[in-house]
Amino acid sequence: MISQKMDDAHPIVANFPLRSPTLALLAALLLSGCADTPPSRSVEPRAVPPTETLSERPITRSEETVVNAARSLSEWVSYALANNPRVTAAIANYEAANNEIDQATALPDPRLNFRYFIEEVETRVGPQNFAVGISQPLPWLGKLSLQGDIASEKANAAATRVSTIQNDVIAEVAHAWYELYYFNRALEIMAGNRDLVQYLERVARTRYQTGSSGHADVIRAQVELGKIENDLASLTDREAPLLARLNSALNRSPHAPVKMPEEAPIVDVFLDDQSIVSRVIGNNPELRALSFEVAAATAARERADKDFFPDFSIGLDYIATGDARSPNVQDSGKDPIAAVFSMTLPIHRGKYKAGVRSAEARIAAQRAQRDQHINRLEADTVSAVFRLRDARRQIDLYQTTLLPKANESLAATQRAYSAGSSTFADLIDAQRMLLVFELAEARAIADHNQARTALEELIGESLAPAPANQGVPQ
Repeated sequence: MISQKMDDAHPIVANFPLRSPTLALLAALLLSGCADTPPSRSVEPRAVPPTETLSERPITRSEETVVNAARSLSEWVSYALANNPRVTAAIANYEAANNEIDQATALPDPRLNFRYFIEEVETRVGPQNFAVGISQPLPWLGKLSLQGDIASEKANAAATRVSTIQNDVIAEVAHAWYELYYFNRALEIMAGNRDLVQYLERVARTRYQTGSSGHADVIRAQVELGKIENDLASLTDREAPLLARLNSALNRSPHAPVKMPEEAPIVDVFLDDQSIVSRVIGNNPELRALSFEVAAATAARERADKDFFPDFSIGLDYIATGDARSPNVQDSGKDPIAAVFSMTLPIHRGKYKAGVRSAEARIAAQRAQRDQHINRLEADTVSAVFRLRDARRQIDLYQTTLLPKANESLAATQRAYSAGSSTFADLIDAQRMLLVFELAEARAIADHNQARTALEELIGESLAPAPANQGVPQ
């Protein structure tokens, strides 16, 4: 039965006169064991990296629905995570690294040897015709386990870098989105001021025609109107590059339309500087990826030490023997079976020592890279916190003090000009001051959101409270 299975599974062996049941049994066991040798270490299952990382959580919707009905930043974030090539590449790299674990922990392929004696070897029991053998290489204890550790740590680093890329893409989309918010708000502000100056120009012309004011007021109003029209045209030209920037992160055509954002939330961060830095150092996905690479380099150093020890190989040889030439010879034609053992001779010690030094240098390089990343994270965090708080101060200043005062000043100047107690130049100056403050407030709101997004990218998690009932927009 076993011989028949051997013949069916291995055509080369089918032609061999396997007359020994013991040989057939040992060969079958060796072949079956080599065909599915379990790794020398158990690898824990790894989960697919998360995709929800920042405050604008992606909403699961079909791509077509998002493109046709996207109105909010969270919907475009969801679209970007599903379509951005960098995210796709990062996930593919993780899958590739994950599949390398099984390769690293698998035993080497067994070897099948065949020898044909051109001149038959005469023995007492008969001439030896050919020999066939199978052997299984066995690395030194711990080599496969360490190779699995190296591959596992690299897979962990690749998985964590998926989160790094996702954070980067989300921040890129959010930054472009808030820049579009400022652009849209600035267009509205400047269009409103253009309408105001047009009204003032008509008032100046009417007063000039009635002799209540001079021609200089008309000229001043027209000059101011020309400046606003020019600034408005320059601002309008910025729409194309801003859309191209957002669409690039979305993997869409540069000119694909996007509904302009009409508002931006002001989310306060109630954390002190040290708490923010601690959360960045503890949660930054790229820093975790670098730590996994340090662990992989450390395992590689241990693996390099194993090269000083030999590898082994065990197997069986079967020698086909013909019938003895002399009659009545005991065991005539009996096929001998030989157990085979071999080992490598690791005599090139200089090569192995160089491998150890190389592994130690890689550990030092990975640790230095991690330390440098910590330094950069701390500097970027301090910068983002400053921009966040500076923008919040400016928002408070404009909303609570400067804008109300500017509106009050413009209204008072209009009344004074109508009563003849103020000049047209004062009216234009009040209008210009209001325009500057309104634009500055919109810029501060955009800056505040961009600074918060930068902090969330560094931390790898939201700094904003989750909405009470988050659902799919209708």
